[in-house]
Amino acid sequence: MQQETRRIADLHAHSRGQIFGIGHGVMGMRTDEAYWLIGPGQALWLPPYLCHTARSHGAVRGWSLFINQARSTTLPAQPFLVRGTPLLIAQAERLSHCASDQSWSDSLARLAESFWDEFLSLPRASVSLPFPTDGRLRRVADALSENPADAREQQDWAIEASMSVRSFVRHFGAETGMPFTAWRQRLRILNAQERLARGEAVTSVALDVGYESPGAFAAIFRKITGHSPAAYMKLCRSSDEGS
Repeated sequence: MQQETRRIADLHAHSRGQIFGIGHGVMGMRTDEAYWLIGPGQALWLPPYLCHTARSHGAVRGWSLFINQARSTTLPAQPFLVRGTPLLIAQAERLSHCASDQSWSDSLARLAESFWDEFLSLPRASVSLPFPTDGRLRRVADALSENPADAREQQDWAIEASMSVRSFVRHFGAETGMPFTAWRQRLRILNAQERLARGEAVTSVALDVGYESPGAFAAIFRKITGHSPAAYMKLCRSSDEGS
């Protein structure tokens, strides 16, 4: 799979499970409960019948494999991320190019079994941005998703949700598993990752997601992602070897 322009897939679901991997670029997946950002070298498991939207940010190269019902039941009913090994990525790209009802063969079947064994052995991460389901809290989460730089304080968002500050803090944490301030910070960094993957300048990204200085933004970005903003941009825009 290679997309030179931005791709947006509206809400949909598959009858089979899906493993979606990225070679370079960034792809976002949104379910009703959470948002997932798939970066270079990562793959996301999507269970069957899970409604989701998908959006790429800049040019994207990757692969996608569908998993039958019997296999899918052995994996969790919620998405998770893995960091692909060189072996897994090579196997996945070969399978995604060759596997079809018309070309399936004994050798591809053996390759698929090897891929499956490798995939099951990888550590799983549940890193995502969880979204609250309470309509009042969801109104706040959606507003910040539209404008991560909105600088209103926690008490202002409590008023927006028609709740006391104490109730807002308690319910938001209970529904997302995160304090509101940590949730907003992660939202801002995810939004920044998307913008950097599209090639936007670091300084403008920092301001657009709500940081007063590029230095403060870079420090938080590195703490959360493990990369400087410039290094992350380079990672997203560089092709895999041989691509």
